[in-house]
Amino acid sequence: MPQDQDQLPDSVLVAMVLDGARDQFRVLVRRHQARVYGMCLRLAGNPADAEDLTQQSFVEAFSGLRRFDDSRSFRTWLMSITVNNCKDFLKSHKRRERQLAADVDSSGGALFTGRVPGPEQQLVARRRADHLWAALHRLDPKYRVPVVLKDVEGLSYQEMQEILSLPLTTLKIRVVRGRAKLQEQLEWMTMDN
Repeated sequence: MPQDQDQLPDSVLVAMVLDGARDQFRVLVRRHQARVYGMCLRLAGNPADAEDLTQQSFVEAFSGLRRFDDSRSFRTWLMSITVNNCKDFLKSHKRRERQLAADVDSSGGALFTGRVPGPEQQLVARRRADHLWAALHRLDPKYRVPVVLKDVEGLSYQEMQEILSLPLTTLKIRVVRGRAKLQEQLEWMTMDN
């Protein structure tokens, strides 16, 4: 067995935790924390809420680990818990608009291009990003969640099906409609400026 637990597959770590080595769950947390937090930030739109939802997701995963079906990937199972927590949060806060934090960290999807833009380009890029995130957060969660999973997280429709437990056709329709509604929001927002 490798000495470095960080190299072990998720399934082995899950088995170790279930066999009583509870401290091995920390390895799973370290491995998946950035992705879970990024998903929560994109869906909740607020760093403090994202931190709470991230912690809640890992607590639920740990307490429900015995129900984990090892025929699925741990990552997909964890993302399913995370998305459900986010959807519950959005339902309870659905009319309260939240602004995304000013600085989006690397888990927020910003790509480094190798060149540093000047102040004007940074301002334009920042405004575009602000418009995009504001428009995204105006979408109904039934469209926002699939769009984030597909276009931001880059998940396949099969992974999305496992996470959301929705038929493939429904997912595809929601992604297409969500993109269209997002485009409408962006056009409306840019007309105001």
